[in-house]
Amino acid sequence: MAEHPTYSAANAALRAQLTTENQAYWDQLVAALRQDPRFTDEETFQEYLGVLLPGFLAAQRANKSAGDYWHGDPLAAAQRLMKRQKGHPWWWSTDLFFPLGLFFVGLVLPTVILPAVPLQLLKIGVQLVLLVVAVILGLWLTPRFATRGQLVSWGLIAVGLLIIWNLVGRALPAVGLVYVTRKGGSLALLAVAVILTALILWDQRRHPNSWLPALVADLWIMTVLALIARINPWSSLMVTSTGNLLIGLGTLVGDISILVSGWHIWRQRRAASLAKK
Repeated sequence: MAEHPTYSAANAALRAQLTTENQAYWDQLVAALRQDPRFTDEETFQEYLGVLLPGFLAAQRANKSAGDYWHGDPLAAAQRLMKRQKGHPWWWSTDLFFPLGLFFVGLVLPTVILPAVPLQLLKIGVQLVLLVVAVILGLWLTPRFATRGQLVSWGLIAVGLLIIWNLVGRALPAVGLVYVTRKGGSLALLAVAVILTALILWDQRRHPNSWLPALVADLWIMTVLALIARINPWSSLMVTSTGNLLIGLGTLVGDISILVSGWHIWRQRRAASLAKK
């Protein structure tokens, strides 16, 4: 709840730098923008206003009138801005691929580490559908809460999803078994890891604060473990208690890498957001 006063105070300080005429224009614009159903959460609304204000101030310093800068009266400007927002929803970004990547790295890859253990396509399909439902629920809840509420809601969704996944995994029959073989499977796993890493790095260049790089370390840990389990003489080691311990440690390190990288990325995103203020 601490961010909302910060946004409001920063916006008030910027508004105070406007001329009396521009303040009146700005107040009418803000009143019109409040009609946008996208801004049901006050913090989200204040954050968006903080993106608009600096440009308005720059136009004022350049002796540009409010009407010229916004291309019309406050109502027309608000309608244009709302139309722009509706054309590009806030959630529409490559971050949507993060839950799918996490599903693949955290659930699918650990299943195929040992070549004797098959993928269960029915189980994976049902779990994937549940993941999509959970993401949709999270996206629906996000604009309705401030930062702390968003973290709590996503945390509850994640815990609930893990519980349901576990129940589904036990209840469903083993249908659609697919084995990832030693030779062809090894090449396929390596190719997938290389392609995914290249795509993630490409996306990071375009979006420096993307969530996807948090998956890279775990992706390669799981891939290396799967390759070791398919290459002699290490393959025989992976079916022993030592191998199980190695798989467990690798899984733990991979999960920790996601948490650490994710926390670092989250801090970068929050810092970038506050820097706009």
